[in-house]
Amino acid sequence: MNPSDSHDLLGHQGIKGRIVVYSIGGCPHCLEAKNTLSELKLPFTDVSVDRFPANVRDWLKERTGKSSVPQIFFNNNHIGGNDAFQKLVKDQEEFNHVLRDMHQNGPPEGPDAPLLPHPGEAIDIPSIDGEAVHCEMDEFIYLIEEMKKAGIVKTHKKAFPFCFVKVKDSFTGKDFVDWIEDKKLISRERAVFMGRQLVSKKFGVNVDEREDFCVSLGSDLMSSDLDASGALYKLSTSDASRALNAGEMSQCVQRPAGEVAEHLRKLILQLFGDYLSKDGKTVDYKGIATSKSFEAYKRMTLELQRVELEMISHEERLAFFINIYNALVIHGNVEKGTPSNMWQRYRFFSTIAYNLGGHVYSLNDIENGILRANRGSMGTLYITPFGKEDPRLKLALEKPEPRIHFALNCGARSCPPIKTFSSDEIDKQLDVATESYLENDDAVRVNVEESTVYLSMLFKWYHKDFGKDKDEILKWIYDRITTDDDKKKQLGEVIQSTECKVDYIPYDWGNNRKED
Repeated sequence: MNPSDSHDLLGHQGIKGRIVVYSIGGCPHCLEAKNTLSELKLPFTDVSVDRFPANVRDWLKERTGKSSVPQIFFNNNHIGGNDAFQKLVKDQEEFNHVLRDMHQNGPPEGPDAPLLPHPGEAIDIPSIDGEAVHCEMDEFIYLIEEMKKAGIVKTHKKAFPFCFVKVKDSFTGKDFVDWIEDKKLISRERAVFMGRQLVSKKFGVNVDEREDFCVSLGSDLMSSDLDASGALYKLSTSDASRALNAGEMSQCVQRPAGEVAEHLRKLILQLFGDYLSKDGKTVDYKGIATSKSFEAYKRMTLELQRVELEMISHEERLAFFINIYNALVIHGNVEKGTPSNMWQRYRFFSTIAYNLGGHVYSLNDIENGILRANRGSMGTLYITPFGKEDPRLKLALEKPEPRIHFALNCGARSCPPIKTFSSDEIDKQLDVATESYLENDDAVRVNVEESTVYLSMLFKWYHKDFGKDKDEILKWIYDRITTDDDKKKQLGEVIQSTECKVDYIPYDWGNNRKED
């Protein structure tokens, strides 16, 4: 039954009060709440907390005791999140009581009124030019094209212990320097300097993972007596054919890795939101796939091929890989389809990948290799993602960050009020995402009579990240439920029980793809 069919008693045209919905872009639960209000012909003010400074989010947490969105107010009356609102709508008597107050009283004023930030404080959200992606061209792209035409870039054989490996789209330091000396009529020292620039800009990646450019495998990098085998470099696009940003090389001047990741995450979220159904329950992935805006987004992902990751800080690394993971999940759903069973999910998370700084990272590589400090999981068949010689290992966190599970996964009943993470606020943002997730009953439920705590399967699959045993895990959860509500009190009571038990809530892998 349409919700507007149930509440004709008072009529909605004469409402004096104000309805405020605090939401974020791309949140299905927010969209469902706003769609219900529209169907009821109830006007509302939408405050997108992700578009305003952190003080708006802080006020919302202090006022409601909740970290999740949406949060809905009818005048000063805090209704709660989408679940509470939908329940209220179904209770005709109670809902009409709330509406009666809205008919009789105008918008509240004073310190207790819902915060309405000034529009001038809003942060601009980048938009996608559906026709083209504009960037400053890096002059070295022309040098790469010249190298290809001259035959400097080709397939080489590289000796490794016990075998030879063919490295396609590669060149040796010796060949590069010899060719530049002859082609550009410059000194050998200047030629080596250009080689170093080529590598520092991530156009070439040293196969031996040396960080500097060299023309010889000997100790004297400037020696004219060059080793015949030479140091070998591969183009940043080499061996990356399975990555979703494979193909042509990025021609743009390098930008900081975090800047690129935040930009891409915001853009894919905007695109995702544009193709959400009005009730927030399905996504038209096919519509996204055929849009000009998605083509523009894909061109932007080419910039990831040449980002510099080796020198970024711990905070920058966290924010970068969380943002890229979340963007890659959506990109994978659009390009490869939504997995619908266990085998498909294993393949999806193991094969959907981006080329990041010249190396390919799958979703499993990012989550388990980088963010979980190179730990195996069910998704990797409990195999450690990176071997000792894997060049990606040096980017792995020193120890697992358990809060990333709530930044990489949106709760089934509500969304964390942060969708894009920044290095300067990453610690606080992870706290907020964790608090938001633990608020909903799909994450934690407590039955005091049975002395049982019901937890999301995330706490089973990744139990080592949260503690060495049941007691440590429950203590970790208890410490991070920040609201003094019944759930925290009940959890504390059960934890103290000698008969405390833990059971797990079936995980909802629901498919939100729009059916044809």
